[in-house]
Amino acid sequence: MNRSVSVYGRPYYAQNENIPISGATRHGMNKGNHMSTSTGFNRRSFLQSAGLTALAGASGGVALTGSVSAQAAGSTHIPMKGGRYDFDTVYDRRNTNTARWDGPSRDYPEGVFRYGMGVATMDFECAPCITEALTARVQHHTWGYMASTDGLRDGIIKWNGERHGLDLDPRELVISDGVYPGMIAALRTLVPRNNKALIMSPAYSGFYSMVKAARIDSVDSPMTLKNGRFEIDWADLERKMTPDVRVLILCNPQNPTGNVWREDELLRLGRLALEHKIVVLSDEIHGDFVRKGHRYVPFATLKDQAVVENSITCNAISKTFNLAGMKNAYFYSKSPVLLERVKQYHRAELSTLGVVANEAAYAEGQDWFNQARDYIDGTHDLVEKTVKAKMPQVGYVRNEGTFMTFLNFGKVIDAIDPGELAQYGGKTREENFQDWLTYKAGVYVNAGSVYGEGSDGYMRMNVASARSVVSGALDAIAGAIKGL
Repeated sequence: MNRSVSVYGRPYYAQNENIPISGATRHGMNKGNHMSTSTGFNRRSFLQSAGLTALAGASGGVALTGSVSAQAAGSTHIPMKGGRYDFDTVYDRRNTNTARWDGPSRDYPEGVFRYGMGVATMDFECAPCITEALTARVQHHTWGYMASTDGLRDGIIKWNGERHGLDLDPRELVISDGVYPGMIAALRTLVPRNNKALIMSPAYSGFYSMVKAARIDSVDSPMTLKNGRFEIDWADLERKMTPDVRVLILCNPQNPTGNVWREDELLRLGRLALEHKIVVLSDEIHGDFVRKGHRYVPFATLKDQAVVENSITCNAISKTFNLAGMKNAYFYSKSPVLLERVKQYHRAELSTLGVVANEAAYAEGQDWFNQARDYIDGTHDLVEKTVKAKMPQVGYVRNEGTFMTFLNFGKVIDAIDPGELAQYGGKTREENFQDWLTYKAGVYVNAGSVYGEGSDGYMRMNVASARSVVSGALDAIAGAIKGL
């Protein structure tokens, strides 16, 4: 019997707008110089004329404190301490065309950029089993078509079963080349033109790109901050479940707020959606990153079969093992009818090396990930302590999962002269503050305004780095806002 997982259907036509490598979404105007209104400086023209050669020196301003490993291109293994993986040693990713570090460096050619705390990738060297598997595969010097994805499919099923109690039948699973393609295929299938997807915000900015790619509309239901946690506004959510809303996009765990949704919350969401004839589309890519005291509940494990069969889940270990560049993911549904409908709009183009890397991670990477997750959990504690001690004017929300933290800089932004902020030319005050913070502190974080309604004043910071880097970035921010 052929046990391979197939990929089906027609290609989709969409651009992945998740990572603004050069800041083209807004930075092509005048932010290259904070006095650009008087000098006429144009960043896009500068970049086009200067080229990458002129920018090479800009990354030299990046601050890498503490013990530093060999540059990424020359590293061969992960350092160890006492028989455990060493995440304290800084791994230098600069000048490897990485979105997190080289993207902002190119966008701020004046050399002010020092800390890349934006794009959601980890700075750690990947699990050794991944590099070993890739090294072995490239010794075979031919790159024809793969015969099957059996090992990958088996790894997905085993990982989800053993770690999360999710029982997957191979027939319920479709391999994809990213969460984006699966989500867009589902949106195209389930939401007719001029209809909507409902999003609980603040939510992952990529959802709005997916909606645009599927040529549909969206509506936000903003969460409210209560007792230090973002909570669903149930009345608002149900009020917005109008007949033209066909899909509820769920982020489980929630990026950027860090909510790890409880079983009772998910069940209530699922039953409301079912009652209003809305399909739940759940993005669970951060499911492995859950802090101590919390538990990730896959939507498909809920104890209501009707609710479960009214859902599609998209997932990957690209966050778990830092494999975003390997273009590998999957989606599944307990409803055969729903799954077959989505397959018609989906086509995956898998890379051999992507499959090799993911198979190795599923099979042998568990110990590395467990240690990385625990390290990041401790880093979250460090962030909380530092923000409360050194930045009392910044609002801290203790997250339950993911490797991001969502910080409220609303009071800081209010204290800055509006005219000074306006010189940066952003569409929102959060975008202007993103530039202000890069120029004043050298720290690049994500503007909260890209995460939908309810994000006013917030900025998202990635903490998946060596603690010396995280501490350095926090100290730089504290110094820049002191006295405001």
